[in-house]
Amino acid sequence: MKTSFLALLLGLAAAPAAAQWSYDPAPQPSGRATGAGTGGVSVAVECGNGGLPAVLVEGYDPGAAEDIFVWEVDRYGEFLVAGSCTGPSCLLTFDSIEEAESTITGLRVGARLALGLYRRGALSEVPLGGSDAAIGAVLARSCDFVGLEPTNIDE
Repeated sequence: MKTSFLALLLGLAAAPAAAQWSYDPAPQPSGRATGAGTGGVSVAVECGNGGLPAVLVEGYDPGAAEDIFVWEVDRYGEFLVAGSCTGPSCLLTFDSIEEAESTITGLRVGARLALGLYRRGALSEVPLGGSDAAIGAVLARSCDFVGLEPTNIDE
């Protein structure tokens, strides 16, 4: 009985580590990297229509065609990013290639993404364990940011 209880406790302690990013090679052309967050919200990275990485927030339906997200990886600072939404999926719109590169790099090297809604508070926390390998697999297959290394983050 004590052994079963101890095994249950150890299994519960390991549960947060199970919330790692994963890579699914099936979606064409480059597959998809996904990280599950709290509250049923996830973040996904795939190649967009122009061959550049696309970042999506999924599992949140703003009930509108657009929303503004507050994005913070670890404590590198917050920034606002708009999302074009269709139901429970919002494609983030970056102001520049550099901002997109910095966002992808932050996801690869960070430990935690805090995701919020502009002037409305927290939305989700997404652990970033395994994100480097998962996103790296997407970038290596056909995205234009292939040379982007995870050590290039602005501090």
